[in-house]
Amino acid sequence: MNMVNIGILGGAFDPPHIGHLIIAEQARQKFKLNKIVWIPLNTPVHKSPTYASATHRFNLVRLAISDSPYFEISDIEIKRKGLSFMIDTLKEFSKKNYPSNIFLIIGIDEAKNFHKWKDYKKISEFVNIIAVGRPGIKHEVSKNMKFLPLMLDVSSTKIRKMLKQKISIKHLVPDNVEKYIKDKKLYIN
Repeated sequence: MNMVNIGILGGAFDPPHIGHLIIAEQARQKFKLNKIVWIPLNTPVHKSPTYASATHRFNLVRLAISDSPYFEISDIEIKRKGLSFMIDTLKEFSKKNYPSNIFLIIGIDEAKNFHKWKDYKKISEFVNIIAVGRPGIKHEVSKNMKFLPLMLDVSSTKIRKMLKQKISIKHLVPDNVEKYIKDKKLYIN
């Protein structure tokens, strides 16, 4: 069986936006990844609680990636319940997948705090890490990380603020994601 290169993009995706899609596609192309598995987390360890439920965020990601044959979604962390630790996800993920090189895609803010992750040294031995830069954030990454710049300044936090202020999010999220958010009245409280 041939080895394949699989990217893992985990996160709250609260909500998913075009920045996430651009990151995934650029990482896929630059690092020759056969596919990218999007893994919405259940409960964040190092961040504030999510605004939308795990079910809503899963549905939003599924909609956001629906037109790409290279993207798929996994509910591995949601099904596991509790706090989302990447080491647990990677162990479970590797049992279910054929021989592969795994590329973990993380934001530059997470890369800077990578040493605080549970079993971060084991993760480093297990996967290739791609740190994605953000405009305005210094991008010093450790020597064992690959770097991918992102020139677009968009975030889930900004989108939630815009929704709360009744400002259009058109073109910041896919149309089907925007429709779901409006239909379910997410992020307005």
